[in-house]
Amino acid sequence: MMESNKIYYRICERKNEKLCTLFHSIYKNGRTMPLNKWLESETKQVCDGSRKTSKEYIAGFHVLESLEECREFSKKFYAPRDLVIVKCLAETLWPKTHSRANVMLAKKIKLLEVVEKININERVH
Repeated sequence: MMESNKIYYRICERKNEKLCTLFHSIYKNGRTMPLNKWLESETKQVCDGSRKTSKEYIAGFHVLESLEECREFSKKFYAPRDLVIVKCLAETLWPKTHSRANVMLAKKIKLLEVVEKININERVH
């Protein structure tokens, strides 16, 4: 499925003013994700959390279809980190079937701009 003109949103961690993936590394780039450059995910089996309790799936860049969905999804994060929502383009998408949110996985992604900061420190646990 090619949808290179449709806007998606994702959550990134900001470290030393660089955008990074939250969990898995990107082939050759570690976790760093530059703006305005197409990145391709490494096709491999990964799992969320412990291998004992989670399901394996094919790696891809996590994206959501709307800013509101991304804001809602961000409420799952509590550990103090500098997290931001980033507008992006994505290509070759498939659903992350075991996710409780409407998360899609993308083979390719191009980060366009930081939309807003996620204020984790203001959350009540």
